[in-house]
Amino acid sequence: MAAPPPPPRSWAGLPVAFLHAILRRVPCPDDRHRACLVCRAWRAAEASLPPTGPPRALPWLLLPTPGPGGSTRAGCCGVHRHLTVDPRGARFFGSHEGAWLFLHFREPRRHQLLNFPTGRARELPAALLARTGLPAHDMAVLAAALSSSPDDADCVAVAIVASGQDDPAAGAGASSAAVPPRPRPRRRCVAFWRMGWPRAYEIAPPGAVAALDAEDVVYHDGAFHLLLTHGDHVHVCAPALLPNGFRTDWEERRFHPGGRADDGQHVRARYLVASRGELLMVVRFADGPAPPWTTSRFKVFRATRWRMLLPKLAQSYPWAWSELDALGGRMLFVGHGCSRSYEVDQYPGFKDGVYFLDDGKVYDEAVIFGDGDARQYPCSGNGKWSEGQVQRCFPRPDASDHSPPAWLLPCP
Repeated sequence: MAAPPPPPRSWAGLPVAFLHAILRRVPCPDDRHRACLVCRAWRAAEASLPPTGPPRALPWLLLPTPGPGGSTRAGCCGVHRHLTVDPRGARFFGSHEGAWLFLHFREPRRHQLLNFPTGRARELPAALLARTGLPAHDMAVLAAALSSSPDDADCVAVAIVASGQDDPAAGAGASSAAVPPRPRPRRRCVAFWRMGWPRAYEIAPPGAVAALDAEDVVYHDGAFHLLLTHGDHVHVCAPALLPNGFRTDWEERRFHPGGRADDGQHVRARYLVASRGELLMVVRFADGPAPPWTTSRFKVFRATRWRMLLPKLAQSYPWAWSELDALGGRMLFVGHGCSRSYEVDQYPGFKDGVYFLDDGKVYDEAVIFGDGDARQYPCSGNGKWSEGQVQRCFPRPDASDHSPPAWLLPCP
């Protein structure tokens, strides 16, 4: 007669040491709470888990739901909750630690910094004063970075903006029905403001004739670093507040044009990331120059002083982008104005890689301003690049009519 099968083992019978090892590999608080719903033994194991000094919370992915002014799905390691921004229909253009989210409202055009845990909002400038001293221009912020918490008295911001000025003659001779003014051609520039100021000010290095055209901005080592749209050069801006205004000190870092190889691939976007006290540039490649732009790979470069035997060339290009052979235990979350770096060894179960958003329309002014009623932000191209492979590891909702996806940087 065969021996009876052994009784099924219960999850509650796992040794406490095993449970602690499992729970340490669940860094997201919401996921850990759900894991502890298995049984009373798991909840007791969580309560007895020795404190290890929790690392910074990882960013949440904000995915706007389709439909007019829909809500937003927010997830950390998965989709967990629905959030609503009132009034609805806001465009996300970045975030700051402490769960502060940058918002742009189209009608009437204004900007806001919203704290999700408390619902507290800080109004941001909606108008720009050009360097020429002309009257304030209408503007839309595309990406922004803060020097510190927005609650700090000396917090300042540097932003990449698109500005334009309404044409007052556009409605001349119109009937009594209100006719909206026709916008003049818009231009890209860089703006500066202090928290609480009613308007922003265009800034550029001394002697610059044209507006400063930048692709990304990050606050690093006590200054704002701006990656120029053309070339891989960086302008460093250190603003100083004065009793009657402000001053900006500039440094131009020219990078050798042969510092990186694209291997014949199409560059879709570039991001600046501060990591381990260094400045990194993350280059995102697509499988072709035309839409739809499917992300194919990433390369990561470190800013280094150029050392070579040709002093004249080194004088013209004192900096170089040196490609990293490996991420070396980094997790990079990239987004214009809000890229962040995290250490893998602080998050058991994770691997080094680049986490990215479907941000192909972030700088598309026709979408942002609603030209031609074409306001569609794709939200399906979010994912992770790790071990040389691109993974679509986040949900794939339909296109949004008001905002691209965004990272929400939670409280430390």
